[in-house]
Amino acid sequence: MFQFAFRVLLAGCRERRVEQFGRVAGLLVGAFVSVSSVSAADWPFFRGPQQNGSSAETDWRSDWSDGPPSIAWKKQVGIGASSVVVVENRLITMGNEDDQDSVWCLAADTGDVLWTYRYPCKFKDHNYEGGTSSTPTIDGNNVYVLAYDGQLHCLELLTGKLVWKRHLVTDFGGRYSSWDYAASPLVVGNRVILDTGADGNSTVALDKSDGTLLWGNGNDLAGYATPISYRAGNVKMVLVFKARALIAHDVSSGQQVWRIPWKTNYDVNASSPIAVGKQLFVSSGYGGRRARGALFDLQSGNPEEQWVNDDIETKMNSAVVVDEHAYCLSERAAGQLMCVRLKDGVTVWREESFSPYGALMVAAGTLIILDEDGQLVLADAASRGFHQRGRLAVLSSRSWAMPVLANGFIYVRSNAGELVAVDVRKRG
Repeated sequence: MFQFAFRVLLAGCRERRVEQFGRVAGLLVGAFVSVSSVSAADWPFFRGPQQNGSSAETDWRSDWSDGPPSIAWKKQVGIGASSVVVVENRLITMGNEDDQDSVWCLAADTGDVLWTYRYPCKFKDHNYEGGTSSTPTIDGNNVYVLAYDGQLHCLELLTGKLVWKRHLVTDFGGRYSSWDYAASPLVVGNRVILDTGADGNSTVALDKSDGTLLWGNGNDLAGYATPISYRAGNVKMVLVFKARALIAHDVSSGQQVWRIPWKTNYDVNASSPIAVGKQLFVSSGYGGRRARGALFDLQSGNPEEQWVNDDIETKMNSAVVVDEHAYCLSERAAGQLMCVRLKDGVTVWREESFSPYGALMVAAGTLIILDEDGQLVLADAASRGFHQRGRLAVLSSRSWAMPVLANGFIYVRSNAGELVAVDVRKRG
């Protein structure tokens, strides 16, 4: 009952009230709004709580045969391809307008503004709409936000107040890649992991409480994919997809454990790998014949390639894995949704009605796909073939951001900054 009352309090707060009661409510946030105690329906990280594009949420309308869902609310949040993160009734996203990045905290059910945090960041179009590229990360009482120019801000989740800030270039010697920084911060234990591309500090781990450098390692140029965590026995690792290799670091010391060379055109490795037990699925695009998907066995301690599928070209977004099959949007055939068997890499089926630049996630055996043209599609995550469960036009312009299901809503946003909440709560 108290948790429900606290959720209602959060939903009803406005910026003015948050500032007034922030100190008191901050004491409560630690108990109810933390990654260690998030519900199965929360989404605190770019790729979800399991870092693999999958949600355990089941209490939602995953079949629209009786009619499409309604739009709950819309909001303009600035230019960018940032997705959203959600814990309890707090949604965080970001966008750029008038040479400023804005971090938005909205009531997830109504879209009401709870707080905003702004900082100067000169707009770049990057040969597309431009704007913000990474997605914020919620951990405990804090939000971690990385700008494409390397500014890193740690904010209070409840109030938006600045806790600390760093800069990947000026503080750690980071080197910009062609499209600057796009990966989201990864929090593992007390560490924030970031891909700086610096010489000597290519990957860094910062103390999440104050931004102090705990370790830095490597000389590789930065990639664009968000790092993930991985555990082999007693060794906790972080996997960072650099410009030309996928590298595993011991999360405690920063020492390199292993590396997989992976070269694509323009050094664009933008898709996050997926750990599946003691195997690792890796994919990328931008490579012509060299763009591919591959499975590696990690049981020996060093990656051993099991197969390669050259038809897999995940250009900017990542795959998901369900029941020993990988599903992804590939650049091949001018855009296709693919189902690939993990055992041997065989393409089981493909559906060529999608663009190569959309994004997808999975929940309750259902693929949630946001096509580049703003169409939201539900389809079976099943090896028997493509079966559409529903389709809804939700955005009016190009979208590359990952759709997010959280607590009965699907959130989608366009590169131009239109954020839409689709109500998929089950009808009473």
